[in-house]
Amino acid sequence: MADTPDFQFLRNTKVDLSRYLPAFLFRDAVFSNTLNTLSYEHELQRLTLTDAAKQAFVQTATWGLDDWEEFVGLEHAQVDTVQTRRNKILMKLTGVESVTVPFLEALINQYIDDKSGTVTDHPETYSADFNIPLVDKASLLGIAKDVRTYIPAHIGQVYKAHADTNVENHIALLKSTVKTIDVYPAAIEKIAPESTFYVAMAMTTTERLTLYIGGI
Repeated sequence: MADTPDFQFLRNTKVDLSRYLPAFLFRDAVFSNTLNTLSYEHELQRLTLTDAAKQAFVQTATWGLDDWEEFVGLEHAQVDTVQTRRNKILMKLTGVESVTVPFLEALINQYIDDKSGTVTDHPETYSADFNIPLVDKASLLGIAKDVRTYIPAHIGQVYKAHADTNVENHIALLKSTVKTIDVYPAAIEKIAPESTFYVAMAMTTTERLTLYIGGI
């Protein structure tokens, strides 16, 4: 977007009133100081007028965006940048008739730094998948709000957040083999020992954990 509005004032350079007067006048210190003060004040007025004029254009508005949002019936989130707010206002003003996949991708990527968000349309199930990287809570709320604003009411939204990592995973396993041997007497009969038997026992508890890795 342009940084300056599409218009020109009579003066677009820094004000210096000394350019219009003979040089010898500035030999007088009082006169020179007075003229410098006047030049400074004129420059402030010039900058103020330029800044005010910028608010009349969405592409260059800053503090005037509040009035534009009120005019088109929009609210902005704290996370919204100036450019994001401008884009939303322009979308409202242009009156987008159909919400397409490219339109929705541009909408959600306003909140994503690397613009990697994608949208997959599923007409057969009247739904759309929004594939986005992990973002902060405020950005996610902004995405959901904007999508609800523009997407047709009969289309369901499925959000799929992902994170790309470049790490090594180390998994340790302990394997144990148990062999059971059954010893039977030569003849099955009642055994009545005359001595006392002391049997040592140990109990172990094993907990089985099943890990599911998302996306696999």
